[in-house]
Amino acid sequence: MGKKFKFRNLLIMALSVLLLIGMAGCQADDTAGGKTKDGKTKLTIWVWPGMGIEDQIQQYAKDNNIEVEIQTSEFADVHSNLTTALAAGSGAPDISAVEVTGIEKYKNNPEYFHNLYDLGAKEVQGDYLDWKWKQAETADGKNLLGLPTDIGPQALAYRIDLFEKAGLPTQRDEVTALFKTWDDYISAGEQVKEKTGKAMIDSAVGLYSVIEGQGDEKYFDKDGNVIVKDNPNIEKAYNYAMEAIDKKLAPGYDQFSTEWTTGMANGDYATVLAPAWMQLNITQNAPDAKGKWDIAQMPEGAGNWGGSFLTIPKESKNSEEAYKLIEWLLSPEQQMVTFKEKGNMPSTPAIYDDEEFKSYTSDYFNGAPTAQIYGEAAKQVKPIIEGPQSQQIGTIIEDAINRVRDGKSTPEKSWDQAMKQLDRELKRN
Repeated sequence: MGKKFKFRNLLIMALSVLLLIGMAGCQADDTAGGKTKDGKTKLTIWVWPGMGIEDQIQQYAKDNNIEVEIQTSEFADVHSNLTTALAAGSGAPDISAVEVTGIEKYKNNPEYFHNLYDLGAKEVQGDYLDWKWKQAETADGKNLLGLPTDIGPQALAYRIDLFEKAGLPTQRDEVTALFKTWDDYISAGEQVKEKTGKAMIDSAVGLYSVIEGQGDEKYFDKDGNVIVKDNPNIEKAYNYAMEAIDKKLAPGYDQFSTEWTTGMANGDYATVLAPAWMQLNITQNAPDAKGKWDIAQMPEGAGNWGGSFLTIPKESKNSEEAYKLIEWLLSPEQQMVTFKEKGNMPSTPAIYDDEEFKSYTSDYFNGAPTAQIYGEAAKQVKPIIEGPQSQQIGTIIEDAINRVRDGKSTPEKSWDQAMKQLDRELKRN
């Protein structure tokens, strides 16, 4: 659920406040629902595509005689619109999804959200991974902004047919053994390119994002200092992305774009470094490729990409009903349902030892025991400190990679440009 798209600059968000205030009157019926004409509780919920929880929300509404309005926007728009609405004091929904890097910036202003501890969240804290729970908790431990949805442990989704044409092994255990290091992965990518003419990976930015998440630290140290320039793992991730571009192992378009979706359906690339939630993107984008994809472990251990929370903005008139919904929706039992139907990895660890979970296999992914694969990956995840500027920093570096991809700069010049931009934006904030 935790897609890592580019976020709009916070300054643009602030300017949007004026527009939102002017529109507040006409939006009143669409946000923080209140009651319907016949007296039913109405909840408005903001999500982005691919979260995989919409059907369960509708089922809850039916079973509990309430009305829900699910408003779906692009990932970046959900976050920028929420920031704008909170600043304006009008226009926020009853429930909003927020991704892990987004929750960091909101933790500095918990007064914009209902404190879920006041609504009973302490009673379910033990159901969730401790590190995931703490991502939504303020530093003083007094406020909880959201309940955890899924987590994003990563594995390697690969096209069996393209690996076979390239002369690579196709059995998932053999593929895992082949890719011990990222050098192994790049070497195999060159073989795929030579033998099939296809790209190895769907995105150079995607490769960067995975490797950056495999270290002990990313953009911030434990004291909140920005360490982008001094973190060797960031340099490593950037350099591998540059190598993938230089050797033409990645196509020239963005992840989650129309071209990326079409390329997946057409079999234009051989692998996707896929967090658990990406399974839904693959199955929806390439429905005719059932049985042509399989899943193995990634080189050099798993990282975590994304994972989200459901929050209740302060202006909700139905905070207690909203909390009841998200408590039910994100319970271990319902997270099991979401996993089986959509592939999202539960943030409730008791499920990992459940026989039903462990024995689950995916027909789409060639009978792969996806629960075991992602469960093993989840055990390898190292919790990484995020900060309020994580979104901005990630966007700056992704822009640097794409400048090189698009032939607008060299790796060295683009990195230097990114670091100068980083210095300016950190001073501004």
